[in-house]
Amino acid sequence: MQQVFRIEGMHCGACVARVTRALQPLAQNVSVTLEPAQAKLEAAAPLALSAVQAALQKVGDYRAAPG
Repeated sequence: MQQVFRIEGMHCGACVARVTRALQPLAQNVSVTLEPAQAKLEAAAPLALSAVQAALQKVGDYRAAPG
C-alpha cells in the first residue's frame, strides 16, 4: 500500500536525507522529494500519521500531513 504525506520544514537536500533516514524503518520503500515536499511510503499495512510524526520529530522540526 502506498501512502503520500506532505512534509513541512524541509528546505534542502540534507533535510531530504534526514527525513528519508527517519522514515526508512517504517516502510519497505521510501521516496522523499523537496519539490514537492512530500514522502511516498510503501508498506504492507497503512501507517498511522502519528507514527510518521514521531519518526520525523526525532530528526528535526519536520511535520507530516496527509498528502
